[in-house]
Amino acid sequence: MSSSFAEAFPAMQETLLEFRVGKVLLEGKWVITDTRKGLIRIARGEERLVHFQWLNRTQNVIEDVSHFL
Repeated sequence: MSSSFAEAFPAMQETLLEFRVGKVLLEGKWVITDTRKGLIRIARGEERLVHFQWLNRTQNVIEDVSHFL
């Protein structure tokens, strides 16, 4: 894992909730399914922020992240 990856996604201190999910994309007025397997993880980071993450389970890569107080 590169240092830039570690800086972009800090280590999680505590996983609060995680579950398997899929993903859909909106293209115009059509909803298109994304065939990749995913995982939603809600975790508290070392900086005490709550992170909402979508992980690609096949490649084990975090793709979408949101931060909350």
